[in-house]
Amino acid sequence: MKRIFHILVNPAAGGGQGAKTAKQIISILKEYRFTYFLYATEYPGHELELTQKLLQTEKISPFPVDGNLAEQEIIPILVVIGGDGTLHQVLNQLHAYSTRYPVAYIKAGSGNDFARAFHSAKTPEEIFWGFLERQVPLEVPILRYQEAVTNQTGVFCNNLGIGLDGKIVKKVNLSKRKHWFHSLHIGKFSYFSSILTSFFQQRPFPIRVEFNGQERIFRKTLLFTVTNHPYFGGGIAIAPHAELTDDTFKLVVVQKMAFVKLLHLFYLILRKKQLRSKHFKHYSLKKLRVLATTPQDVHLDGESLEGKSYDLTITLTSQLFW
Repeated sequence: MKRIFHILVNPAAGGGQGAKTAKQIISILKEYRFTYFLYATEYPGHELELTQKLLQTEKISPFPVDGNLAEQEIIPILVVIGGDGTLHQVLNQLHAYSTRYPVAYIKAGSGNDFARAFHSAKTPEEIFWGFLERQVPLEVPILRYQEAVTNQTGVFCNNLGIGLDGKIVKKVNLSKRKHWFHSLHIGKFSYFSSILTSFFQQRPFPIRVEFNGQERIFRKTLLFTVTNHPYFGGGIAIAPHAELTDDTFKLVVVQKMAFVKLLHLFYLILRKKQLRSKHFKHYSLKKLRVLATTPQDVHLDGESLEGKSYDLTITLTSQLFW
């Protein structure tokens, strides 16, 4: 059985960390004489085109349902090197075809929240040798959404944020300080540095949700986050008791409060003590419907979306990872 590696890298991820990480991995591939092909993104959204081309030319293939690789002489492995946004784009393109395409993911972004939940603190080299030892990929829960107004569907592996979270992410993505913070390994402060202006710009908004057989209306919502694991914003544990391997996902809601109280809540979040606050509402779910009738800033896996009204249904699905 021979492995062929298809390396899809975003060189610009993490302020150039993508290019550095790819260089490390390619050095290993050359040293051990692995067969590999390199695909580097050149502009935003290019990873979608590269993934689609790999699918259309059948250079990558779905993993057999029965898990039997005995008859396959060649095993193609898609290796994604980049940040959460790069992984998000690739997974969405794969899921448009099938849920059975496995991915090997090596972190190289600014936030790296999925890697933090999945790989812990492993180095790129450790991640590479780790997935090389696996004979069968792991089935990892991720989230699927369907937007009823536009009939758009997709997946996300980290978080969906509406309101304050979406506005903060938008500001962080546009900030020149983002890569500076992450170069100093204090990425979460790029998130916190945008809280002040975002708080005073974010108006409380009504949002209706349906889950666990009940309907609720949060009339003065500030922050509304659906998460697949503990982290968002570059390492902030918004849901400290969440596990990536859970058969549920988490919903966090924070409603209008005085700014001083919000600062105290974020202090508790930094200490992973937010569950003791009455202002922090959290729920464990398997299905969620979200109706936001006023246009709000929204992000998926740290990628900002156009602000508009939403009718979203969110459920669990899965992704295979080497």
